[in-house]
Amino acid sequence: MTLLFPNRLKAFSRFMFYFSFLFGVVYLVFLEGDQQIEALFTIQVPALLSAELFGDLKAGWQWVEAMVIDEFLSVLIIVFGILAGFSREKHEDELIDKMRNDSLRWSLFINYGFLLLTLLGVYGMIYLSFMFAQLFLILFLFNIIFDIKLFRHYKSAGNEE
Repeated sequence: MTLLFPNRLKAFSRFMFYFSFLFGVVYLVFLEGDQQIEALFTIQVPALLSAELFGDLKAGWQWVEAMVIDEFLSVLIIVFGILAGFSREKHEDELIDKMRNDSLRWSLFINYGFLLLTLLGVYGMIYLSFMFAQLFLILFLFNIIFDIKLFRHYKSAGNEE
């Protein structure tokens, strides 16, 4: 029994994952703090916990005004990243499964290597930004490594015919 999504989801989810990831990077680097974009994505949302930067923690269901572009992009990256990486190939076999497992293993090694470097060399408030990026780096690395392995596999299979 395999726990893979149908193949028909792969192309769209792959496009949406890379688009969302790229837009997230562009937003963080160039657009964060832009008043027009923040006004567009500031809405009333339900919250279980909320707190201002140095304010009191408020517990219990309540409505708060928040800028939700970070949450929106995070949901898109997570959902479409998992769908892209774990959708069945047209010809799923043991070799594809091995490539998927190897890609996941390498993405874990690389991600935790970056985590060790972050722990040993990044301090202050920027540390939180690096830790936030770590949440998505493993999914990004997995999809990139797996797509490269698939590309090489299909390219070599095309040369043999």
